[in-house]
Amino acid sequence: PTEITSDWTLRFLKGGPELPESTRLSKLQDWTSLSDPKAQAFSGTAVYQTEFTLENPRAEYWKLELGDLRESAKVWINGTYAGILWALPFELQTNLFKEGLNTLKIQVTNLSANRIKNMEESGKQWKIFHEINMVDKDYNKFDATKWDDTPSGLLGPVRLTPLIKHNPM
Repeated sequence: PTEITSDWTLRFLKGGPELPESTRLSKLQDWTSLSDPKAQAFSGTAVYQTEFTLENPRAEYWKLELGDLRESAKVWINGTYAGILWALPFELQTNLFKEGLNTLKIQVTNLSANRIKNMEESGKQWKIFHEINMVDKDYNKFDATKWDDTPSGLLGPVRLTPLIKHNPM
């Protein structure tokens, strides 16, 4: 396997409470750890994109591994939709990579936990249910302010492994 170590652009598409600013990453990281304070509470969808060069590829097919992904992703390779990844091991097999310059675009959607925590901390009314009381697992009053931040985004590492087509006898 070869790790993709090129720089990534991270652009937030939709979600809330506010869209964080786009940024350039020299390495993949949890978006809640970015310097933009809006990223910590963000729940929604963002796009990671990078370009890298494959020299003398000897494989027709490749295994793309996204590593640590929080929580689901749609993948485009060289402008062509390659699939959706929503469960471990967050990998796919493809023939879309080519010799020379390649573009990899990964659209990631996280869970809503950080947004819920933010609404709870800011006192925003969000628990609007009819005929139900919100309690935690021990039947105590529900309090999301005690939650740790939930890692979000593409944490990687992102790896490419050349695959050999096996012809059975």
